Amino acid sequence: MNREKITETIIKSISAHPYLFTLGICIMINPFFLGATDNIPPNALWIETLIITAVIFLFGFHRYKTDNLTKSGFIIFTVSALIANFSALSLYASSYNKSLWHFTGGYIILFILYCLADSKKYRTRLNSLLIIGTSFFLKLHYVLQTSVYNRQHDMGSFSDGPGHAGYIEYLLSNHHLADFDVRDRWQFYHPPLHHVISALWIFINENIFLVGRDPARESLQTLTLFYSMCIIISAYRILRYFKLDGKALYIPLIIISFHPAFILLSGSINNDVLSVAFMLGAVISTLKWYENQTLKNILKIALCIGLGMMTKLSAALVAPPVAVMFLIVFIKKIRTDGKKLFIQFCSFAIVCCPLGLWYGIRNYIKWKIPITYVQELSKGMLQYIGNKSFLSRITDFSLKQFRSPFVQWAYEENGEVKGYNEHNPLIAILKNSLFEEGINESILPKDSIMFKFSMVLFIIGTVIALYAFIAMIVTLFRKYKKYGAEKIFLIVFYLTMMVNFYKMCYDYPFTCTMNFRYITPTVIIGALSVGMISEKIISHKNKTAQIIINITEILTLIFAMLTIIIYLFVGCQSLQ
Repeated sequence: MNREKITETIIKSISAHPYLFTLGICIMINPFFLGATDNIPPNALWIETLIITAVIFLFGFHRYKTDNLTKSGFIIFTVSALIANFSALSLYASSYNKSLWHFTGGYIILFILYCLADSKKYRTRLNSLLIIGTSFFLKLHYVLQTSVYNRQHDMGSFSDGPGHAGYIEYLLSNHHLADFDVRDRWQFYHPPLHHVISALWIFINENIFLVGRDPARESLQTLTLFYSMCIIISAYRILRYFKLDGKALYIPLIIISFHPAFILLSGSINNDVLSVAFMLGAVISTLKWYENQTLKNILKIALCIGLGMMTKLSAALVAPPVAVMFLIVFIKKIRTDGKKLFIQFCSFAIVCCPLGLWYGIRNYIKWKIPITYVQELSKGMLQYIGNKSFLSRITDFSLKQFRSPFVQWAYEENGEVKGYNEHNPLIAILKNSLFEEGINESILPKDSIMFKFSMVLFIIGTVIALYAFIAMIVTLFRKYKKYGAEKIFLIVFYLTMMVNFYKMCYDYPFTCTMNFRYITPTVIIGALSVGMISEKIISHKNKTAQIIINITEILTLIFAMLTIIIYLFVGCQSLQ
């Protein structure tokens, strides 16, 4: 089998089942890391050595067979590469920041495989794989260096106490859902899918693969790493649905792949990342259904929304735009396919509603808990910002809020309140979309080069976000191929998320409410808009258009490079 055939086989296999392929990769690497560098088994180094040795030999042999290396050149290359490899492995074994080696080595192997592939016929897919693959190794680095106890949301502890960790532990210990009023224990009101999967994952690792309890808990981040990559895969499929290619594809794909929001989600063991993965699955499934209205396609939407709501009820935010798409198709085809569509809609409801609502209905029947119940924080907390009017909060753009790229929190010192609480939702999400609540001056001090990098990343991220918003408005009102209904669908999704977000900020006036994790799919919609407008600009083929695209490309690459540098550093700081 020649190079072209091998490339074609691999590309088609990955394209046919990208989610399963990614799951296989995550499951395969799990025994090597178990979610943390401290959990790396002693024999993992030898297995990794054999893999790297095999890759070096195959690369050299390929160059020899294609007459790019002489026989003596092949021998010299192989021996030199192996000496360098074993020298590096020796340094790796004594290294404190081993995940930096994993990131670097993973990228080198990925790049070698990229070079070995036949890039003529599959250039677009190979370039996309290189981008997505590099982002995978960055997320892996972050996961390995970030404990399940670090930079989490509503985590609690692994005991029968409150929080997401307590929820998982309760299911693991008791093998049944809560048999008490879930309002009495923090976070137990959430639907259980993510927590059930997590409990099962710990059980399998601990009892079948004989992994200790603590490493099994840390390995939960293998799951969240997989979920975050599912988001990137769905985003890529959305970009390709709109036939984006070349720079019009790579620019938004780089923005999405290296956006810190998805890096942070990859290490977060609460239910956010899985719910977002299902929401994005629902988006691409809806686009595919619009393209081909079959029962199979609409049931995929039903499963994604139903399972998403079974993970976190807010996944229902994707339902209104899906309903709009259903209505558009029904109006268009009521005369020709009205009966068929009605049957599909009924099938959708039969699958989606029980999956998404059974837990809420159960809690209502047992304890009269409203289906949309959300646990509230105490108004006595220091982060409470309800003393400011909502209008004053959303219109306050005072310069002091831009002195730091990190979310600000008031704190007590000697009985005196100092600092201030972030209160403007827009400024807050611009900050915590790039830097989570746990990333601040204590990790990236003001007098350090990393703080300066963070400021630049914040500025560039804000510029890209503003450009994406403008692009979204422009593409909505200008003709773009034949994607009118699809654009309406995505804009309704965007507006649904943003209206819900601002309503939350109004209803629950706390700094922690203004978190970008509630609206992460907006990154994909914004990046898609950048890709669509980039394609329009490129098509003009004049000097002005070329300048605009070059600036966009440069900003995107700087955004990605700064993200890589900062999050490699943040990961290393997690060990301190």
